[in-house]
Amino acid sequence: METSLDTLSTGDIRILQPRKGYRYSLDALILPFFMTLSARAALVELGAGAGVISLILAKRCPACRIAAVEIQETLHDLLVQNVALNGLNDRIRPQLGDVRAIDQWYAPESFDAVCANPPYRKVRSGRINPDREKAVARHEICLSLDELVRAAAYLLGKQGRFSLVYLPERLADLIQQLRRCNLEPKRMRTIHSFASSAPSLILMEAVKGARPGMTLEAPFVIYGNCSRQYSEEMARIYSFQG
Repeated sequence: METSLDTLSTGDIRILQPRKGYRYSLDALILPFFMTLSARAALVELGAGAGVISLILAKRCPACRIAAVEIQETLHDLLVQNVALNGLNDRIRPQLGDVRAIDQWYAPESFDAVCANPPYRKVRSGRINPDREKAVARHEICLSLDELVRAAAYLLGKQGRFSLVYLPERLADLIQQLRRCNLEPKRMRTIHSFASSAPSLILMEAVKGARPGMTLEAPFVIYGNCSRQYSEEMARIYSFQG
C-alpha cells in the first residue's frame, strides 16, 4: 500500500495514511474537541483507522489512557506506526479487532469514555465504494449502528460518556439505539459547511444511566464565508498545539 506522510497542524501530529485509500476528513478533527474529557479518563476509540482522533485526544488530555480498536489490518498497521511516530506508545494502545467481539479484549464497564467516527450509511443506502477501506469506513459492512452502540454500552461504566459524529438523517435511529442501551442523549451539536447551509453532520454525546434531557448546542460552522476561509472555531482547532 502506498502511503503519504502528512503533518497535521492540530497538535503538530505526523500521520501516515493511504495515498489512495481512506484518509481522514474534517469530522475526525472536530469530534475530539466536542468530547467532554476528565483529566485521567480511560478512553477507547472504536474504528480508529490510522489513528487521527486518538492522536488528537492524547494531545488534548496528556494524562488520559487511550485504547484504539481497528478491524482492517492495513489501517491498524498504520495506526501502530503513527502512535510510535508521535512518541505516544506509552499513551495509546492499538488493538486489531472486531468491535462486534469487543468482550474478547476488554472487561465490561472498564472505560470512562468511548468515541467513534463510524460508518454512516446502511449497506443498501447509496453506492458502495469499490475501495475496500473506504467502503468499510462509510457503509455498515463490518459494523452496524446497533452493534456500535451495544459495544459502547458494554465498555462504559455508569455515567460514562459516548461521543460520536453521525448523519442528521439518521438522528432518530441513533437516539432510539442509544436509549435501548441505557445511553441517554445529553448534548448535540450540528455541523454546517456555512452558517446558511443545512447541517451535514451531527455531534452527539450520550451518558450511561443518565436522566432524560438533552442540550442542543450552537452550530459548528466550518467556513466563515463563501471564499472558504475557515471559521474562527475551525481555525482554533487547526492551531491547537496541546
